[in-house]
Amino acid sequence: MKRYLRSQGGYTLIEVMIASALGVMLMTALVSVVLTTTRATAIAASRVEASSQIRSFQSFSYEDFAAATAVTIPGGCGTAPDPCTTQALILDATRVSNTTPPVASSLRVTYTWDGSEFLDRKVGANPAFHAATNVAAFSWYVDDSGAFATVVVSMTVHVGSYDQSQTFRFYPRPNP
Repeated sequence: MKRYLRSQGGYTLIEVMIASALGVMLMTALVSVVLTTTRATAIAASRVEASSQIRSFQSFSYEDFAAATAVTIPGGCGTAPDPCTTQALILDATRVSNTTPPVASSLRVTYTWDGSEFLDRKVGANPAFHAATNVAAFSWYVDDSGAFATVVVSMTVHVGSYDQSQTFRFYPRPNP
């Protein structure tokens, strides 16, 4: 019996050290995987939010430019070498009601960015609302070098640690 008890003495110090080292390496690998996944999720969420803000502006502005009959260019900017940044982009548009008979009316659509994170859209006398948020940069100019004048709009949206920039080229289509 004494011989049996002596042979059951437990783990040696070397075995304990090896097991501890393996445990630490395994935990380090797991923490690394969790941190990488967390960062990737945050970046993916930022990309989705930035894309959503740009699509929001694109959706509003596409309809506004399609109905635009004129673009108001403030003095001192509005060309490719000197784009407008904090000056309002003003579109004069014609809208038709859904009534019978349809009634055409003129209204003014204004996009303003004052250097903060909000790009506001105002239609006629209605209150302004945010067409896009988290806007880090916004500029526009009229390009009349082609057969038809186009409005080139560039914007950058910053969400989290992610920036997304987009440049749009809109063709106002005056109604005959």
